[in-house]
Amino acid sequence: MTTNLRATETEMPAGPLDVVTLYRTMVTARVINDLLKTRKTQGKFPFYIGCAGHEVMAAVVAALDESDWLALYYRDLGAWLQRTGDVYGPLREAYSRVTGPMNAGRNMPAHYASKQHQILPSVSEVAGLCPFAGGVGFSLKWDKSDSLILCSTGDGGAATNDFNVLFRQAGIHRLPILIVVEDNGWAITQPGGNQWSGSLVDWANAGNVYAEEVDGTDVMRTYEATRRLVQHIRSGRGPALMHLRLGLLDAHSSSTDIRSYRTKEEIEETTATKDPVKNFGRWLVAQGILQDADIERTRKEIRAQVERIEQDVLKEPEPGPERVLEHILNVPEWRENTPRGNRRTLTMLGAINEALVELAQRDPGFFVYGQDVGSPKGGVFGATASLVKQMPGRAISSPLNEQMIVGIASGAGLRDGRARCAEIQFVDYHQSATQTIRLAARIPYQTNGKWNSPLLIRTKSGSGGGGPISSSTAGGGAYGHSNTGEQWFTNIPGMITVCPASPFDAKGLLLESARAQSPVVFLERGRLYRSEPPKDANGKIIPEMAEYWNVPEGYYTLPIGKARRLRFGTGPLSVAIIAWGTMVLESCTAAVNMARHAGVSIEVVDLRTLEPFDKEAVAAAVKEANRVIVVTEEIDLTSFGRHLHSWIVQNCFYDLDGTPAFLAAVPAPPSPYSGSEEEKFYPTAITIEAKLSELLAE
Repeated sequence: MTTNLRATETEMPAGPLDVVTLYRTMVTARVINDLLKTRKTQGKFPFYIGCAGHEVMAAVVAALDESDWLALYYRDLGAWLQRTGDVYGPLREAYSRVTGPMNAGRNMPAHYASKQHQILPSVSEVAGLCPFAGGVGFSLKWDKSDSLILCSTGDGGAATNDFNVLFRQAGIHRLPILIVVEDNGWAITQPGGNQWSGSLVDWANAGNVYAEEVDGTDVMRTYEATRRLVQHIRSGRGPALMHLRLGLLDAHSSSTDIRSYRTKEEIEETTATKDPVKNFGRWLVAQGILQDADIERTRKEIRAQVERIEQDVLKEPEPGPERVLEHILNVPEWRENTPRGNRRTLTMLGAINEALVELAQRDPGFFVYGQDVGSPKGGVFGATASLVKQMPGRAISSPLNEQMIVGIASGAGLRDGRARCAEIQFVDYHQSATQTIRLAARIPYQTNGKWNSPLLIRTKSGSGGGGPISSSTAGGGAYGHSNTGEQWFTNIPGMITVCPASPFDAKGLLLESARAQSPVVFLERGRLYRSEPPKDANGKIIPEMAEYWNVPEGYYTLPIGKARRLRFGTGPLSVAIIAWGTMVLESCTAAVNMARHAGVSIEVVDLRTLEPFDKEAVAAAVKEANRVIVVTEEIDLTSFGRHLHSWIVQNCFYDLDGTPAFLAAVPAPPSPYSGSEEEKFYPTAITIEAKLSELLAE
């Protein structure tokens, strides 16, 4: 075989490109593709998705530096091989081996991931990785790095919300991102032409992202175009997009019959003219770099090598069922730390302001990203006002796009393992980001613990007003501003959900949440932002709760997953109330009033963390009291409160003297605008007292 290591001619200066090695990488990708396609047909494993026609992505990656990040598409086997040289990896993942370098057999084949080689964990959701790639690009720019991130997807992916988020992230913030749209003309069985209107290049250029259309069936043109675009990005001229036109030589996946939706003529024409491996081989022969005999010899050599590797892989261990619950949630191990700073009376909003400043002072990479957070006011609620004043540039106002907000914060955390804060004004609005949040929570599990996913999402939740429901400050929130939120987050595996009831807890738990290596949603009840401690029927502040409005200066943390038990009255415990957020205040008022009136002892268990909730504290309170009420601000449909109620019945049945009571908001959309309806909508101290009376009378 004749080998030529000379640098290819490109418009931009480049290091030497070994075109023969590049060709061998592409052939290796094709050989693995064909072998695994055959093995799937033979029933060796359940699924395979091919790369045939997309091997040119090896040339794209060859034009990058090793320090550049990759967010790869599921057809990017060539890119994986070019960056890692790991032939074992794709076979290990196809055969679900614990040695798999991407996901240890937990995810489908062709879901590339490598911390060592800076390849973000791929996801099945088309273009679902795009918002995270934008976050990595944001972090690279923040650190003034010379590196960039390549994010690739298919032509179908370019139609998704995720892709549009990436485009706006890149264009608005001028991020070092190379976006590659691998357009093979098919989105599963849908032929090209309906994923966007007009020219994708014109569309990108109009959005201030420089773009070129490139013939992906020509390997050297693709390499040269990538070098140009990379130089454009590294010179500080902003992001770039490559519309890479190529052909798909196989069906969409092993679950699809290519002949059921593509004509024989189209398949033959694609195979004859759009095969980048064959085209590159012909070019190498035409250039005198290889001879015709070298082409077939190379394929046979690589086929033999891959089959040997396959035999090695088949001897490696498969996962056992015992690991199915491993790496779901990463709760930080709390270390006892006594607050030493002077204590002052603060509102919850003041405590949150202090916590964010503490985090920024301790981590030069920490920022808060969200709508209006960089304004002098510190967002619509003023939660970042101190950060804006004391540490300019660390609170960054975003466009009005929650998926963009979460993607920026989460992607930055994936890059270096440190949490950033995404602020969502109202929890109701998070729903445009639900896929990105769910994927962020899943990453540690799908990669079998190879990746962590630190992310802090702060959001106002619950109804309007300025204190407890019973404080006569109701009204005004209405439908887009009053959902509680826990029903959306506590059922996402891998998500930590925190809902503090006092300023002391808000600061300590927020500081601890930033240490978590799983995503945390921090639900801030709007009613508690400026509230005083709860009061009894005589209008006097309840001292057992008042102390938690005295917040220490400086840094301290509180444990995630630990409840607080508050006892009111004397004698044996009669009833336990399980609550969180605003309902803790309502429950404390009810407990104090009833304890004095009936001469009994009542305990309020403030969960503080909803997922994972403190099962030991709940079980202990139920066992001691034998009667329990679950009180939630959620509407009375499928909710976290109902889950908790069910858990008590299932796990504490023999400690109960009767059916656990359940108090919730009425089963309607979030609370109406009018004050009278809102007061009727939620449980209050009055309704809790009435339920206590019923239980004590039984």
